[in-house]
Amino acid sequence: MRNFLPFKRLWLALSICAGLGAGVPAQAETRRSVTDWVSIADTQLSLGKPAKAVAIFGEIAAHHPDYAPAREGLRRSLDAFGSVRRSEAFLRYALAEDPERTQALLAAWQALDRDHPLRLSASASMLPSNNIDHVASERFLVTDFGTFLINDGGQESSGVGLGFDLALDWVIHPRPGHRVRFRAAYAGAWFDQPDLRYGEPSLALRYEHLGGSAPWALEAELSERRYGGGASKDARSDAFTRSLSFSKAWRTGPGERVLLQIDGAYRSYTTTPYLNGPRYGVELEHRTRLGKRGRLSYGLSLERALPRTGYHRYSGAQLHVGFDRPFLKGVRGGITLGLGERRYDADFPVVGERRRDRTVSLGLSAELGQVKFLGQAPKISCTARSTRSNIALYTTSSIDCALSLKLEF
Repeated sequence: MRNFLPFKRLWLALSICAGLGAGVPAQAETRRSVTDWVSIADTQLSLGKPAKAVAIFGEIAAHHPDYAPAREGLRRSLDAFGSVRRSEAFLRYALAEDPERTQALLAAWQALDRDHPLRLSASASMLPSNNIDHVASERFLVTDFGTFLINDGGQESSGVGLGFDLALDWVIHPRPGHRVRFRAAYAGAWFDQPDLRYGEPSLALRYEHLGGSAPWALEAELSERRYGGGASKDARSDAFTRSLSFSKAWRTGPGERVLLQIDGAYRSYTTTPYLNGPRYGVELEHRTRLGKRGRLSYGLSLERALPRTGYHRYSGAQLHVGFDRPFLKGVRGGITLGLGERRYDADFPVVGERRRDRTVSLGLSAELGQVKFLGQAPKISCTARSTRSNIALYTTSSIDCALSLKLEF
């Protein structure tokens, strides 16, 4: 990481590189000039400065795409980051911090994708919770026809689940800055209670327009979630989902971003068809630096659900704010706070009023950089969430945690 943090200095060595594609009178002189820069890049790489080497080799490859020493130099420089994920993170960071060098960085990114078109990733997590079943916190439901005992209401039980995710990506990068990714994935979770276990295969197609001050992406996905055990409850029904999402980022200043995410999905439930229907969401977030090493984010998200049954339709809004920074050597910690509300369209049966849910959440996370497993750092996160509803069935509280590790091959 320290190789590319002082990023502005990285580009000082490239001041003359912009002239590589401007044209030189003699072809031999052009070859000699490019050869000199290849030698400079090799020197930077030998000094343990792969970021500078990527910048120089990328500039050469942008103007001379068929020049073999530049392609080979990019391969060696990107391999020096240790993994495809780290190389990609560097390129994404560099594009955002210095868009004037977009051409060189996109050439490097294209080389990375062509060298590693197939990528396998896996993640595993432990999922402890003090309310593993997310049962209602209230014991009784008051209706127009009397007071009824809520099944399992107020009987929260602790437990631990195991989550996993496998994904195979095929990346195509035909032109610098135009990237297509096909993904086949399988996610799931195992709990002691059979009706909480699930498996979810999915297929996704994603197009990314990289570079510039406002990169964007469009993704389509098909997924099907199936639960184990006996008859599923409403919130755990098997469902087939078709979704489409659009995301865009604007660079508003050094270290500052504005992010837009628009989602649309249609869910078809197997055992609860009255929940079938579309869901829509919009999220706007601003990220900025706070101090020398801190990062602050805050945003607003809006949602709208239109299932078949009127009293399940709702509109929602949520505000969130987050902050993270290094707290100890090798540990980066973060805190998030969320406030949200959902209002439903029609009166809830037998209660005679429309449902309203208010949710407060507090999350803590830590990435343990000093603890490595197969070269990757595990992450710990915990979220305390409390939902208060005027319909007692939906008043819940829980503390859900995850100890997760993601590996890429």
